[in-house]
Amino acid sequence: AGLFGGAAALGGAAALEAAEADAVPAVRELAAQRPQQPRGVLLAEASDAFSIADIYERARRGVVQINSTSLVQRFESDPVFGFPFGAREELRQGLGSRFVVDKAGHVVTNFRVVEGAEQITVSFSNRDAVAARVVGVDPSTDLAVLRVEQSARALSPLPLGDSDGLRVGDAVVAIGNPFGLERTVTAGIVSALARPLAAPDGAEIGEVIQTDAAINSGN
Repeated sequence: AGLFGGAAALGGAAALEAAEADAVPAVRELAAQRPQQPRGVLLAEASDAFSIADIYERARRGVVQINSTSLVQRFESDPVFGFPFGAREELRQGLGSRFVVDKAGHVVTNFRVVEGAEQITVSFSNRDAVAARVVGVDPSTDLAVLRVEQSARALSPLPLGDSDGLRVGDAVVAIGNPFGLERTVTAGIVSALARPLAAPDGAEIGEVIQTDAAINSGN
């Protein structure tokens, strides 16, 4: 969840690159004054022109909610001796916040949210819910790509940022649906870089971005 909270935050930060033309000269002026500074620093300083409300308004339509239904086996044990004596099938619900990456209808999500899913739906900001199918997975990085059949006009892709420009202390905005509460925004900073994180299959994910922006189940 923290990984994708950070990803959504990066998407929001990258929206700065799509600023109106009247904001571009300000960024160029900074670059002219201090040509040796990294690009990430310039973006951080230029971000003063964009409030959290501005970033939310620009990025919220690209953030979607994922609901998945999986059929899993639950093993039951003898309450006295603890011996397993059978299994029964039950439905498991998955919930997550993900983002649209292109006009073709591709959505990036966590692998654990859709693993073994019998049914997946994607809910957009206008509350339209459409069926989705898995088109690619990488369990070792806990990533999956979904595809929805939706008109291009209904899709609002978020541009991907460049994490090489991040510094500890940079501002972060996370947009998601924690605990199913729609379109929630939280803010914080980049707390650390290059943190290790264990994937569901036991592999180690490197270069994870740590943030103190509030991230909960469903983000």
